[in-house]
Amino acid sequence: MNKKILKTGNVVLDLHPKSSIELNADISLGHNSREGSYAETHLKMHIDSRMIVNGYFKVFYNAAIEVFEGGVLTLGGGYINSDCVIACAKSITIGEGVAVARGVYIYDSDHHMILDANGEQTNLPESVVIGNHVWIGVGAIVLKGVTIGDGAIIAAGAIVTHDIPAFCIAAGNPAEVIRENIDWK
Repeated sequence: MNKKILKTGNVVLDLHPKSSIELNADISLGHNSREGSYAETHLKMHIDSRMIVNGYFKVFYNAAIEVFEGGVLTLGGGYINSDCVIACAKSITIGEGVAVARGVYIYDSDHHMILDANGEQTNLPESVVIGNHVWIGVGAIVLKGVTIGDGAIIAAGAIVTHDIPAFCIAAGNPAEVIRENIDWK
């Protein structure tokens, strides 16, 4: 069965000829686009970048995904809502059943080098892993080197700078666990 990139509204694809997209399920770009809207949905893939779609994934209108040289973005089933940005320089993995609210940023790199006195980079990219059935609230930011456990909720506006365990709610800057043993529907 052929899997597809489904496009609705104004979708801008900038795919380097030496990038690859592995479709094990459909991906919908510009999902839920508003009639008459000029909002664009962007997917930019640099040289030697990869995107793997393992479950039906929706990228709402006015969202942007960029996979930089050598980066690997793996998507399970779920969605990112409007005004979200995913910037993948190394590795970002999003599990099954993940709900990402509006205005969320997910970054696995600082996207600028910080050098020490010897000229060595001190801020290398670090993988991001978002488990299954995770809910990330409006305006949250997920930074490099973070793993978010299955079933977790990241509160609106939270800034995730370290690992968050499964089945909890994390809130604040930096995000800290405020409640444990939760589930959401």
